[in-house]
Formats: sequence, C-alpha cells, structure tokens
Amino acid sequence: MTHRAFTSLLIAVSVLLLACSTAPTTSTSGQHFADARNNVKSSDFIGALKNLDATIKSATDESQRQQAAVLHVVLVTAIADADKQMAEAYHSGSKEPAGRPNSVHLNKMRSDYYSDARSRLMDAMQSVMDQRAKLGANSLPIEVTFPGFTGGADPAMTRIKSGQLVGDSDRLSAELQADRNALARVLSALVGAGKDLNKGQLLFASGKVDVDPRVYIIELSDSFLQIGAMFEPRGLNEADHLRTVNEVVRGNLEVAVKMLAAKPDKDLEARVKKMQADCDKALKKLGAS
Repeated sequence: MTHRAFTSLLIAVSVLLLACSTAPTTSTSGQHFADARNNVKSSDFIGALKNLDATIKSATDESQRQQAAVLHVVLVTAIADADKQMAEAYHSGSKEPAGRPNSVHLNKMRSDYYSDARSRLMDAMQSVMDQRAKLGANSLPIEVTFPGFTGGADPAMTRIKSGQLVGDSDRLSAELQADRNALARVLSALVGAGKDLNKGQLLFASGKVDVDPRVYIIELSDSFLQIGAMFEPRGLNEADHLRTVNEVVRGNLEVAVKMLAAKPDKDLEARVKKMQADCDKALKKLGAS
C-alpha cells in the first residue's frame, strides 16, 4: 500500500469514528419508551407495562414522563377491564349445566381473573390520583399503535361462557383479544370517538393524538366505575372495594369540575353531574359519608 493510500484510509476511518462518536444517542428512558410502543404494536402488553414503568422511573424529561404515565394508566385500565370480562365468562360458564361438572376449575379461573382485575384497577386509580394535581389546560399527547379489535365475541370466550373447558392456548388467545378490544375502547373514548372504534382507529392512524385533560379524567373515571361493578353483590360482593372506587371517582370528578369551570363544556358538565349523582347514591347505600 502506498503512503498516500494509507493516509487516505486513516483519514476515512477517523472520520467514521468521529461521526459515530458524535451521532445523537437515545437516552435510557427514550429507549424504554420506544420499546413500550413496539410492545403495544406487537400486543405484548405486559412487556409494554414493564417498559413504561422503566420510562417513568428513568425519565428526566417531564413531558416524556407524563406521556409514559398516561399510556401506562390507559393500558392498565384496559387490562383490568379485559380481566373482568374473562372472570365473568368463567362465572357464567360455572352456572351452565355443561359447566357444573367443571365448576371447581371454572371457579378457580374466575377467582384468578378477578384477582388480577382488582389489582390492575387499584393500580390505575392510584395513578390517576397521583396525576390529579398535574392536570390543567394543556392537552395530554398519546402516540401509540391502535390495537386490532373485533366486533364480536372470541370463539373461546363463547365456549367458556357455555361451561366448556378450553386449553391454555385458546384461553390466552381469548384473553389477548379481550385486551385488544378493551384498549381500543379506552383509546377511542379518550379522543372523543365514543364507542366508535373505527373512528378511534382513524384518529390514531395520523400519529400523535392530543387528549383533552377533562375528557381524560372523565372517561377513565367512567371506566373505573364500569370495572368496579365487579365488587357489587352479584360479583365479588366486596363493599370496601366498591366504596373505594366510588370515592376515587368522586375525587376525580371534583378535579373535572374545576377544569370545566376554567373551560366550560355543557355536555361534559352534564355528564359529570350525572356521574356525581350516581357516586353519591352508591356511597349513601354503602353507608359512606
């Protein structure tokens, strides 16, 4: 090799090394957040929760931490809803004639799913309570791949409700689809699409979506009440947990009232008043002050 060629090679290598050393690097929290979004895209929701937890703990950027916290609440709420649906399916199956011979197994699965739903719901409610003081006029951005959803019941879920035993593969498939459907419902509600999942999917297809903080706390509170219905006598019959749900939602709605005073919306105000009345009625029935 000539001296000139060798010198050129050294210069090229030096430039490459310099470029690599000066290239922007992704922060630890940023990598966790990117991984969480990829987890959601592949429907690995448990993996997403772990990466969102890591993002929240390691983020130095408050905006990134908030985005991760919002997505974490949304995902935990959806999984709690799906677990409740699975529990109810097993409960229904245990009451069917075909399910009576399998009642021990069906009731165990019912108990396990209700336990998971309870834990997830309490986690979600605590997270929203922690966020109350930080909610204001600024919108809450969410950027995530909208989950695939179905319009009807999963075949395995239908079999469970009829009292049939299903293998773990079919059960997990039904659970996963319940997770996807529940997440689609929560996301759609947060962006003002109501129960129109196709509209919700269209809104998220454009990328980052800004969520109205008033809608955020109201819709999540509504989800908490629906999921918390599992504590009623016809379900788990856990009055203490039912009281906690209504008390947390009542506190959330007080925050919503303050935000609506600053930025009025007649439809949201009417909805909040109805939810407040329902909570007050439930708490009075439970003997709460």
